Amino acid sequence: MSIFNMLFGQKRTIKSPAFVKDFSKVNDQLTALNELLDKVFDGEKKDNIERDIKLLKYGLDGENNVYFELKNSFLPILCLHDVRVAYEDYVAQLDFVVISNKFTCILETKKLSGNISIDQDGNFVRTIKNKFGKEYKEGIYSPVTQNKRHIDILKHVLSKELKINNMPILSLVVMANPKTIIKKYKCPAEIDRTLIKYDQIKATLEKFQNDKANLYDLPEKDMFDIANLLVRLNTPINMDLEAKYQLAIEEYQKKGEEQLREELTAYRLQTSRAENIKAYYIFNNAEMEDMITKYPRTTEELLGVKGFGKGKLDKYGEAILNIFNS
Repeated sequence: MSIFNMLFGQKRTIKSPAFVKDFSKVNDQLTALNELLDKVFDGEKKDNIERDIKLLKYGLDGENNVYFELKNSFLPILCLHDVRVAYEDYVAQLDFVVISNKFTCILETKKLSGNISIDQDGNFVRTIKNKFGKEYKEGIYSPVTQNKRHIDILKHVLSKELKINNMPILSLVVMANPKTIIKKYKCPAEIDRTLIKYDQIKATLEKFQNDKANLYDLPEKDMFDIANLLVRLNTPINMDLEAKYQLAIEEYQKKGEEQLREELTAYRLQTSRAENIKAYYIFNNAEMEDMITKYPRTTEELLGVKGFGKGKLDKYGEAILNIFNS
């Protein structure tokens, strides 16, 4: 940065929030879960998937609250949503990143049910009610500690990739549930400064932006360089839903086998009556099970099924393959 720019400022074109990686409620994981839900027949497993869909929607609603506040903050900032930075051996899942000429801020979004209290040692305790109205408390992992780790990773990335070493990188843990009450009158000052509710985002960022003690002034080119670097390093993780809900998938496969068995049995009965022969002359139960296991789609594959030669193939092959290929 030149001395002229430090003394007299730089020409700025960013006048309002611009999302380099935008927020969207169209979520790939949510879409995949909804598609999986239609394939699962086991009641308990279906309940598990419905629960995960509900939790994911709940989290997205919280992030939508944060997105609205950032979008309407009227601050000269670049923003990114949902960036999973994978760099060397480090991984950081960043809910929101705000890039200003004065600072970069990582926003960790939490939409927790119940009320949150923080004691003098910085421990987070959540108080929630069960369906019978009884209150109980549980400790939760400190999101402040979690976000500190994200900051350390981002500092390392910016130093290595862009040679940016002295930019202030700030942490905000944002409670995105409007019903949550935060009790932090006993908590350490460092946590008190970084833990806010989502409707305080604009005021907090304005305070950072207008801090006269912060003489840092990043050129707009470098702001975009940081944003583009995070986009380039973004490595979304594809959750293996089939592994997570393995029993549900097996149940779906089992249901498919039962449907095949019903259709093949119905075809065998109908054909045997039409030809006035015993049903097992067409194929017996053992041959049917071998057929279901091998799942033939072509005449060559059907010939590999136990008991099927050219004669049976010519008489029944087309109808049987239609059942499998449908």
